[in-house]
Amino acid sequence: MQKKAKVINSDVDFNALSKKEKNPRVRIRLLALVHVKDGVSYRKIEKMLKITYVSVQNWVNRFAAEGVEGLKDKDVGGKEPYFPKDKEEQLRNLIIERQSEMKGGRLIGIDIQKIVKKQFGVAYHLSSIYELLARINMVCVSSRSKHPKSDPKAQESFKKDFKKKKLQK
Repeated sequence: MQKKAKVINSDVDFNALSKKEKNPRVRIRLLALVHVKDGVSYRKIEKMLKITYVSVQNWVNRFAAEGVEGLKDKDVGGKEPYFPKDKEEQLRNLIIERQSEMKGGRLIGIDIQKIVKKQFGVAYHLSSIYELLARINMVCVSSRSKHPKSDPKAQESFKKDFKKKKLQK
């Protein structure tokens, strides 16, 4: 009961906060606390908001312990990725470096899979390599590769001569 009294005696305007709140789950919690502050029983709040009275009790306890921040969802995290986050930038730079060193062709998923295994000791399935690339803001689409024996000057002169011949016809 003491925790309920803290909500009732609080000077927080739960109604105003609920109108500004974007997260619908937090909005419901704030509305429940509006009713608690107004003296409505947990059982009546349960029926009005279609939630359990135990949830209302938990929200009151969380508000009493942590304030309004206690009503927000906690980051539950999840499983840590196999590839360490602190090595992502290093991988990104390594891929860019390897691609620029190539005389022809381009890096593909299998190549990156081998780099990750060799350099970082992490074995990834090919589909996971593409997910990893997305996570480090890289895409597997690249510009058309250049043949190692290509001559850019000869190509440009061919283009100019071709245009002249085309105009003469």
